[in-house]
Amino acid sequence: MKSTKSCVGFSLTSSKLQFVEIEKKSNALQVINLGQTFFSPQLNFDDHDENFILDHLQSAFDEIKIRHPISSSIGSFVFPPELFLTIQLPYETQLNQNDIREEFSWEISQLFPFVKVEDLALKFYELDNSFYPERKEALVVAFNKKYLMLIKNFCLQNTLTAKLVDNSSITTNSFIINHFNSDQKSVSINLFNSKTTLTLFINGSSKPAYVKVFPKEGDIFIDSIVKDIKGDDLKGYLNTPLQYAIISGEETEAELLAELQMKTGIIFAKFNPFESMHLKFDFHNYKIPVEEFNSFTSAVGIASRFI
Repeated sequence: MKSTKSCVGFSLTSSKLQFVEIEKKSNALQVINLGQTFFSPQLNFDDHDENFILDHLQSAFDEIKIRHPISSSIGSFVFPPELFLTIQLPYETQLNQNDIREEFSWEISQLFPFVKVEDLALKFYELDNSFYPERKEALVVAFNKKYLMLIKNFCLQNTLTAKLVDNSSITTNSFIINHFNSDQKSVSINLFNSKTTLTLFINGSSKPAYVKVFPKEGDIFIDSIVKDIKGDDLKGYLNTPLQYAIISGEETEAELLAELQMKTGIIFAKFNPFESMHLKFDFHNYKIPVEEFNSFTSAVGIASRFI
């Protein structure tokens, strides 16, 4: 008997709530529902408390349900990268998982002394070692536990089971890597755009090898990205033809994209997460412009990861 699983992936940013509902039948994934709604006024995660955010999240979800009722009882969630502490750190391979986690917690306490480490949920990902072959590196991600409680309360209110919570940039990058089915010698770039940051992923084979978050501060943050991409450290690593160069995340301003391409000499394509998936409906009925498909990648990625 063929089993069917489904999951709805939610992407929450300061400006909107997006969702994509995915169903897996046998080994085939298909999109069965999607939608988005905008917050007015926009959320301010620094100033608004969890109750305020939860109320607006619930209102947005209620609006979505009227237009596009969701059938799945499993939900996974992504939040924007500016809500995470994200840093690349070396680690000793002889340490066990608990010791590595304690070491990373101590590192975070030293690098971010204004943050209470006990308030953070910490996660780390092993990086491809082709960039730093002489040592092991991990991408360490820390997230305030208050947002996990927010998701728990939201799911209780809506009879949903929360499965996964992750960083939208990391989720997007993982989905893109899997989409291109990268080989062992390939190198690629993904730039993830969010409201206040640009995250640079240099991917080697099937994992990120170099990750750095650039705050959008002042007029020279693009120059900082260009300096990294064209600097001596990465120049040798990027001396082979790129398998792909992608820009993903929230809608990218045309001027920003043009400046990036001019200064790096790299043409960044927008990624369509739906091009390799079966659609159970006509997109035209959802009134979402094709140029906005790219912004749904993190919701697609987190939903498909569970099933």
